[in-house]
Amino acid sequence: MDAGSVIDAMERDAEDLARRIVTVIRDEVEEYRSVRDPALAAQVFAHAIAHVHAFVRCARRGRPPQGPELDFVRERGAWRARDLMPLDSLLETYLIGQRLFWETIVGAAGDTREGLLVARELTGFTFQYTHAINVAVAEAYLGEARALATEVDRARRTFLEQLLSGATTDPARAHAFGIRPDGDHTVVVVKHPGEERQAVRALERLDPFVVVRGDEVIAISRRTPAELRAELTLDVGLTAGISTLCHGLADVARGYVEARCALRHADPVAALEEVGLIDYLAHAADDTAQRLLPPGLDRLEPLAETLLAYADCDLNVARTAERLGVHPNTVHYRLRRAHDLTGRDPRRFAELVELTTALRLVA
Repeated sequence: MDAGSVIDAMERDAEDLARRIVTVIRDEVEEYRSVRDPALAAQVFAHAIAHVHAFVRCARRGRPPQGPELDFVRERGAWRARDLMPLDSLLETYLIGQRLFWETIVGAAGDTREGLLVARELTGFTFQYTHAINVAVAEAYLGEARALATEVDRARRTFLEQLLSGATTDPARAHAFGIRPDGDHTVVVVKHPGEERQAVRALERLDPFVVVRGDEVIAISRRTPAELRAELTLDVGLTAGISTLCHGLADVARGYVEARCALRHADPVAALEEVGLIDYLAHAADDTAQRLLPPGLDRLEPLAETLLAYADCDLNVARTAERLGVHPNTVHYRLRRAHDLTGRDPRRFAELVELTTALRLVA
């Protein structure tokens, strides 16, 4: 039997071959195994028939499909991307088609010398045909997947801007993004100097709602601040700020402000609930607070370590001297010097608080 006769036989048995392809796909590809929708089953069968006829046409010409001839598989690739079918599963269906084409060719060609030569020739063509088909399917799939990802990303950014502006948001859309409208959430802000992908991957491992906004990556998480603190600390190179717990969608804007504030204290990760009140107030100070700084503060820098250690040691000179590795008389001298420079006596609790707060304010 010559090649033309084998191809004619495939064309005559196109529907039977298509049914066998569909049966094997259902048996071997998980995503098709549970298909119960008659309309979808009919679509798969119609595509298998189109696939067989396309192979027959191309085999007669001795040339793989190209240009518009590949539109029927490009359309299939885009559909399956929208259905979220894994690309490897989709490509496997066309490899199954190739295998059954080969089995049909070998069976029709027979085991004579001429038949074996025909089978070898047409088997080689099945590889050319399937390569062209799979390249077209993959390109269409990936193009559609990128478009869908862009669309979803744009929708997430729009939704986030609505939350941060305090605008009314659609609860159904919140649910679609994995956010419970009346639930508790935590906001995370990550700085990504040149490491945007690393930051996005780190946050997506924890929660699905992640948005890149300027030089920040923002996540709205269903985890608690403590859980996020523990998880994010493990990501080396990540600098993150974590809000306190937010209650409902209307609280997210407040959580974003808090996460950005916590970010200023990150080393490398900080949850706002860990930031001391004095540190928070110092970093949140306005221009008026700057004008109320004690005089002589610009000359206090050499004494800053002693003042902060003195406060941390509960105004205990001996413990302060031990921590700094100096004589207690040295600590006494430095405290008097700070008094002389600023007019604030650090040996008095209230004035020590004012001095250490001022030092934090200019740090």
